[in-house]
Amino acid sequence: MMTPGLFIVAVIGLLAGAVARRMSPGQPSRFAALIAGCGGGVLGIAGSHAIGLPIQGAGPLILAAVVGAVILLGLRALIVRR
Repeated sequence: MMTPGLFIVAVIGLLAGAVARRMSPGQPSRFAALIAGCGGGVLGIAGSHAIGLPIQGAGPLILAAVVGAVILLGLRALIVRR
């Protein structure tokens, strides 16, 4: 079982952050969305391994990164009120 490298996760996370920015409530800043995308990629991979679903290939990695980024941006929207 091969896990993707941190660089690949970061690059796909940046793209996932841009997608998650469009899907999240409150329209966060670009910087926050990109950081959430990178964190979401790591969170998505860790979460999928924790429940027993290994990530293999670019498609599942992108999906896990987008889901993780949306979760992080949703939590950010709950914490930061403007």
